Amino acid sequence: MKTPFPLFARLLLWFFVNLLALIVGLALMVRVQFGSLDNWLMPQSSQDEIQAMSATLIGNLAHSDRRDWGGELAQVSAAYKMDFALYDSRGQWLAGSASKLPDEIRRAMTFAQGPRPLADNASQGPGMSSLEPTPANLVPPGGPPGFNSRTERPPTEHAPPPPGAKIPDFPKKVLRTENPSAYWLMVHLPPEPLQTSGPVTLVGMTPALGISPLLFNPKPWIMVAIGIVLFSIVFWFPLARNLTNSIIKMTRATESIAEGRFDIQLADTRRDELGRLSHAINRMAARLKDFVTGQKRFLGDAAHELCSPLVRMEIALGILEERADEKSLPLVKDVREEVTHMRKLANDLLSFSKASLGESHLKLEAVSVAEVIEAARGLEKSKECAVAVDVPDDLKVWGNFELLYRAVANLLRNAARYAGDAGPVSVKAWREEDIVFITVSDEGPGVAPKDVGKLFDPFYRVDSSRTSETGGVGLGLAIVKTCVEACRGVVSATNRTPHGLEIRLRLNRFAE
Repeated sequence: MKTPFPLFARLLLWFFVNLLALIVGLALMVRVQFGSLDNWLMPQSSQDEIQAMSATLIGNLAHSDRRDWGGELAQVSAAYKMDFALYDSRGQWLAGSASKLPDEIRRAMTFAQGPRPLADNASQGPGMSSLEPTPANLVPPGGPPGFNSRTERPPTEHAPPPPGAKIPDFPKKVLRTENPSAYWLMVHLPPEPLQTSGPVTLVGMTPALGISPLLFNPKPWIMVAIGIVLFSIVFWFPLARNLTNSIIKMTRATESIAEGRFDIQLADTRRDELGRLSHAINRMAARLKDFVTGQKRFLGDAAHELCSPLVRMEIALGILEERADEKSLPLVKDVREEVTHMRKLANDLLSFSKASLGESHLKLEAVSVAEVIEAARGLEKSKECAVAVDVPDDLKVWGNFELLYRAVANLLRNAARYAGDAGPVSVKAWREEDIVFITVSDEGPGVAPKDVGKLFDPFYRVDSSRTSETGGVGLGLAIVKTCVEACRGVVSATNRTPHGLEIRLRLNRFAE
C-alpha cells in the first residue's frame, strides 16, 4: 500500500514553513531596527535619536556662552549615559569630558573633517598627540583665538528644532577600540551655528553596548532570540509530540508482544509510515496470538488424550508388578517409573495449557495472599527444606485462587528441589500503593546471568538433562508465568547477592 502522505515529506514541509517564518520575522526585525545593515551598531531608532540630540545640542550651544558648553555636554552625557566631548578641526579639545583619544579614533575623526594644517602637524613632536587635553591646548576662558564669546547669538534658526520640523542629517560613525575597550560615537557638526573656524566633532564614549540608548542594545535581540526559540518549540511541539506519542505506544505494544501478551490494538488511522507500522503491529499481534493459542491448545489436547492411556498403563503395570517373578520385577519397576514420569509430564502440559487458554475468559476476584501461600506451603512441606513466611494477613490481590496457588506451589517446589540444602526458602509479601509484591527466594547457587531471562520459557532448563533426578522437563516456571499473567500480573527473576535466586510476582492490590 502506497503511503498517501509520507512522513519524510511531512517533516520536510513543516521544516520549510518554520524556516520561512523565521526568515520573514528576522527580515522585518532588521528592517525596523536598522533600515539597512551598513550601520549595524546604530539601529534606525538610534540614528533618529542621534540626529535629534545633535540638533538640540547645536541649538543649546549656539545660545550659550562658551564657558557653559561643558555644562551642556554634561547634561547630554548624563541623559544618554555616554561621555561626550567636542573637538575642533585640528583635533583640539574644546569642551566636555576630557579624555585621550585612541589613534584610530583620531584618524577617523580628522579624516572625516579633512587634513590638518601642516603647521599644526609640524608643531607636534614625534609621537605627540594634540588630542590629549593638556595645559598647552586647553582653550582659555574666553574661547579659542578668533572665537566670538559674545552673548549675542545669531538668530533663532539655531534653536532646538520645533516638534515636527525636519532634522538635518549629520554625518556619524561608530567604532570600537581594544585599548581602551570602548565604543566611540562621532557626529560631525557644522561650524556655522557654533561660530568656529572649522568643522566640530562631537565624540561620545561608552565602555560597553547596552549602556547608552544611542548605540546598539543587545537586550531586544536576546529577547528576539528567546522568542524564536519559544516560537520554534511551540511550532514544532505538536508534530513532535504526535510522532513521539505514536512511537511510545508502538514501543509499549511491541514490549507487550515480546512478553507474550498479544491482546493489543493500536490506532492505525494515521496516513503515513507510522500508520502503516501500527497496522502491521496489529496484524502481527493477531497472527502471533493465533499461532501461540493454537500451539497451547494442541498441547492441551495432546496432554488430555495421553492422560487416560497412561493411567491405564500405570494400573496395568502395577498389576503386572504384583505377578512378576523376581527376575522380571526390576524391569517392570523401571517401565512403571517411566510411565509415571510420562503421566506427570502430561499433567504439566495440561496445566500449562489450561492456564494459558483460561486467561481470556478468567474472572478475577479478591484473593488473600496469606491463604494462598499457606495452602501452597502445606502441600510442598518438606523435612529437608524450611520455609520462612512473612506475609500480612489482610493483604489481598485481584486474581484466581487456584492459579495463584499453583504458581506459588511450583515456586516452592522448584526452590526446594534446587536449593533446599543451602538454607531456608523465604516467602515475603508487601504492598506499594496499588501494587502487591510476592517474592520467593532461596540461598542456592542461583543461575548464570545469561539464563535469567530464559527461565520462564517452556521446556527451558539450565541443566539440559531430562532425568527425574535433576528435575522435571522445564515447565514449572513456565506454568508460574502463565498463571500470574492470567491474573494480570508480571513475574520476574533476579540473582541475589552474594548467592541465591529470587522470583518476584507483581499483582494488582484489591482495595475494598
